[in-house]
Amino acid sequence: MTDEQSPSQPQDAGPQPIPPAGGPDMDLGGYLSAAWSLVTGDFVLFVIGYLVVAAILGVSVLTVIGPLIIGGPLWFGYFRVVQTRLKGEPASIGDVFQGFRDFGKGFLTFLLLALIVLGVVVVQMLLSLIPVLGILLTLCVSLVVGPMFFFVMPIAALSDVSPTDAISRSVKFCFANFWKMVLLSLVLGLIAMAGSLVCGIGALFTVPLAIVATVAAYNEYYLPKTQDAV
Repeated sequence: MTDEQSPSQPQDAGPQPIPPAGGPDMDLGGYLSAAWSLVTGDFVLFVIGYLVVAAILGVSVLTVIGPLIIGGPLWFGYFRVVQTRLKGEPASIGDVFQGFRDFGKGFLTFLLLALIVLGVVVVQMLLSLIPVLGILLTLCVSLVVGPMFFFVMPIAALSDVSPTDAISRSVKFCFANFWKMVLLSLVLGLIAMAGSLVCGIGALFTVPLAIVATVAAYNEYYLPKTQDAV
């Protein structure tokens, strides 16, 4: 998979500015509809595939650093399975391991995101020490950070963009389309977490649903505005 260049651009052109307008408008309902159809139509692949990833990561917790090492490649594989099926091509549960072909990239992407999350947690802990206002500021941080890094994993997993560039592009896209990204991130995040309310079992369905919707949004909302390649 390679970054595609517009015919009017030289091959060595750098990343293009993220436009706040142009391209398709966000269609949250459309992404969720596509995700629902795909997950319910290929239930075993997406649910068992997610269960395999979650189980391996769960066991790797025993090594403390295991999830940090293999988390990225596993999620790369899962996102690529989703992308393959969204293209109408066949995929199998075993394909979740294809992310290990890009082990270094997957590892670095996951590591950088983990460090960002750690930094955010530290900031939120410090803000929570402020009476009353601290709670509000903590919530504001969450509402901003989620959208900023929402597309990092699909950008990194589904194109030749480096982990650092994936982060940069996701952040730029967020601030160019801020409120829509807040809505997209918030709704899909709530859907992913909703399954945990049913003894955690529901997450086996809601997390794949949210991930598929994320990749659909990447294809139909992010890519047309940025000219990144799938």
